[in-house]
Amino acid sequence: LSAPPTNSPLPPLPAEPSQPTPSASMRSNLQQPLLPRPATAPTSKPSSQANVAATAAAFACFVAVRSVHPIVIDVSKTDGRLPYGKATPCVINSAVDIFLGNLVALLVGGVEGLKQCWDPKPLKVFSAIAVLYAFGDFLEMQSMSVMGGAAYQILLQSKLLITALIIWALRGQRQSALQWNVLLTIAMGMSAFVLVDEGAKGSEGGSFNPMGLVFVVAKVFFSCLCAVLTEKYLKAYKDMPIYAQVAQLKFTWLWVSLALTMTFDRDVVEHGFFSGWDGRTAVVALSWVCKGWSTFLVLKKLDSVLKNIGEAVAIVVIYAFDVLIAGAVADVVPVKPKDFRLDAFLMVLVVVLTVITYTLAGNQKKPSTKDSSKHNGSAAKKR
Repeated sequence: LSAPPTNSPLPPLPAEPSQPTPSASMRSNLQQPLLPRPATAPTSKPSSQANVAATAAAFACFVAVRSVHPIVIDVSKTDGRLPYGKATPCVINSAVDIFLGNLVALLVGGVEGLKQCWDPKPLKVFSAIAVLYAFGDFLEMQSMSVMGGAAYQILLQSKLLITALIIWALRGQRQSALQWNVLLTIAMGMSAFVLVDEGAKGSEGGSFNPMGLVFVVAKVFFSCLCAVLTEKYLKAYKDMPIYAQVAQLKFTWLWVSLALTMTFDRDVVEHGFFSGWDGRTAVVALSWVCKGWSTFLVLKKLDSVLKNIGEAVAIVVIYAFDVLIAGAVADVVPVKPKDFRLDAFLMVLVVVLTVITYTLAGNQKKPSTKDSSKHNGSAAKKR
């Protein structure tokens, strides 16, 4: 048998089955990732700007209320003294707050909302703290009756030192060496301002009343103790509406303030509750209402840093009113202007800047363990 010629063509291979051409929709699906892409977060620039604007507005409102309140009490004085029962505006304030709290609860939540204002379980806790708040308001009016608004607001900054001592005693939480030094500087700055301010009064025929200092320190102690206890015991009721909290707080607040007034104010007992009241006293009571509600509402937008800075800025506003504005409105309202004194002004700035320094120093975050280990590792490499 002869072999086939080598140049004969090989049989063709069987053709592969034709693949269908993918359509455009299939190609687009194949190009999609297996896992869905994370949704792109919308830019938060408008919301952040709105938050900054809201915080700035809350800060300005807080400074305005804290400044106007002592000024209004100063304006209500006649010949340097309060002609009305000192704590009677506080009693009216508590009654108005109870009415407003229950009214808002009724309008917002109906009968169920009204019942929330009188829930006995939280009412017991709120009532115990309200007793301390009532003592604080009574002592504030007693101190304002014997000193000016600027001196009162200056001495009010002692709350930083007293709060540090209370937290140390109750929680064992100590301040750093820097914070203790700043607190002592604040105390010395306050003392220097009071001595300078009262020295100016002495040259004008006035005299320093040490009971005003005692009242302020006692008021600050009650306020700081209330703040610590509120933070500790009211966490369980943080979801309660603010109007219900105000209504429950002010219920016992009202009766304690009334009892203190009837016990220690002889003019009220002898001449009646509204003895010595006029239009200025009504403005003082309105100022108490605004101060209370702004404290509850505005402070939700402010942290402790901005709150302390706002209290310090209020000192400058009150001092500016006494020096720059009181003389211009002396013919309209019975207020006595003060002469500008460089030493007193410098003491105001020392206290304000020191309070801000303490606040910012306490807000500094400690470096994390990870950061400190990186720092130690880099230092070891340099060696």
